[in-house]
Amino acid sequence: MSHYRNKTIYQALLFAPIILQVLVAVSFIVMNYHDGLDTFVVVIGINLMIYLMYCVLIVPFAYAISIGLSRKNYLNFYTIIMGSCLICFLILIIGHLIFMGGLPTPFWKLFSNPSFYFVTVFVGVCYWAILLGLKQRDGAIDQVKS
Repeated sequence: MSHYRNKTIYQALLFAPIILQVLVAVSFIVMNYHDGLDTFVVVIGINLMIYLMYCVLIVPFAYAISIGLSRKNYLNFYTIIMGSCLICFLILIIGHLIFMGGLPTPFWKLFSNPSFYFVTVFVGVCYWAILLGLKQRDGAIDQVKS
């Protein structure tokens, strides 16, 4: 385990959800191809709004957690997945409280959607892979400079 640069962590956090968003956008556009350009514009607009909300709500907390873990040399695959699940659980609870006015009566039903876990783990794996790729790129750049 090694120490990651702050810039590398920040870039990896910004790039992590883009793969999933592109896949979702392309699938919506393909499924609604007969609606024309309006569907394309709406899907792209909604994806941009979701990405903006991700950058405002999640990136600061994930960045702080990642910096803390990196300084202690604990930023690895397992802590990234656990941190991703923790942040998504908190966002899910807060979102449910805001939009539904309360939590469901059996609390466990809040976490019973398997697609929630797929999205959470997929974005965590993307963050980990991008972080490793950027670290290798930074290491290659440092070797060239010295």
